[in-house]
Amino acid sequence: MPNLDAFTLAVVSAVAAMFMAITMAGIYLAGNRERAIADWAIAGLMFCLGHALGNLSLTESALLDRHLLLALINASVALGYGMLLLGVQHHLERPRSTLLVIGSVVVILLSTWHLPLMNQSLMMRVGLLTVVFVAISTAAAVLLWRAEDSALQPYRRAVAVVMMLNAATLVARAFYMAMADELPIDPSSQSVLVPVFFSSVLFFMALTVSLSLMLFRRKEVYLRYLARHDALTGLLNRYSLDEFAAREMARARRGEDDLSLVVLDLDNFKNVNDRFGHAAGDHVLVEAAGRIRSVIREEDVAFRIGGEEFLILLPGASGTFARQVAERLRRLLARDPIFHRDREIVVSTSAGVVTFDPIADDWDSLQRRADQALYRAKEQGRNRVEVAEASPSPAT
Repeated sequence: MPNLDAFTLAVVSAVAAMFMAITMAGIYLAGNRERAIADWAIAGLMFCLGHALGNLSLTESALLDRHLLLALINASVALGYGMLLLGVQHHLERPRSTLLVIGSVVVILLSTWHLPLMNQSLMMRVGLLTVVFVAISTAAAVLLWRAEDSALQPYRRAVAVVMMLNAATLVARAFYMAMADELPIDPSSQSVLVPVFFSSVLFFMALTVSLSLMLFRRKEVYLRYLARHDALTGLLNRYSLDEFAAREMARARRGEDDLSLVVLDLDNFKNVNDRFGHAAGDHVLVEAAGRIRSVIREEDVAFRIGGEEFLILLPGASGTFARQVAERLRRLLARDPIFHRDREIVVSTSAGVVTFDPIADDWDSLQRRADQALYRAKEQGRNRVEVAEASPSPAT
């Protein structure tokens, strides 16, 4: 154990907790407005308050009744652990244990302040707090460890390891304090509290670093997602289209699979925006994207390539099958109205279907034939599916 007294380590612990709060608040204010980050910033503040009050308890200050001071210390740290757990639940979009956290803090506050056995016996307080803190740390660690996300899993598990090590440290220092010779005589002895504050410093620093790395990784994953997906509908965007198209056309040229393409456009979409507003228009696009997902296979890939224009790549699909998919989608949109704020919005779609010819087509000619079929569907009254004519000659 470093040759530092409890008073100095209490100050360092408070500073380390404040560093955690400032780091989380900085990430939040920098634009990452995830609710979990605010929870973790509050947790850092509560830990800082608890250790600052702990520092006060090591002096002869008479600013607060000692029993009240101990109650505030323990309740502050308990709330810090509770906010850590709530932050993890927000981060993973799990149900929150808000009432359980509040109840635990209230129990610790009142029992430490008013129950003679609790406010006179350090070991009773240590036992209660160890159970509560270990339970919260373990619960948060298990949630993070079991979260399924290949891109974030190593970072989440790093945070989980820090929390599990902290839980083990809490148990170890409880045994240390129970075995301390001076404990029955002088519960405020600084030598007993040194491991408490020293382990807290290590925990706050390790937690701050591991949380920051996890958050930065999540932001990186999100930005990569936005680069390839349409932010409104969640479908892939036109910047991803070339990559998928090149891969599937190469497979088709090798004779491994057929390849068909559906280009579709929502009919008279401008009228939806003009009549119901742009929020309703966005809702229609999201609903249309959902219905596209509902009719395509797992191996098919859907894109939003324009305002109200979508494209579906169907690997291994013949033209007949692709037309059936387009017809199912057309009927689904025309049959079932979309509701937005209790208003019924009826939309239809026109679609062009084309099958890739490995000899005559390149990507430009394939898209051009699909677009021509789509325009023909529009010209013939909309709400219909047209199949593209064969490519007239090999692509040059």
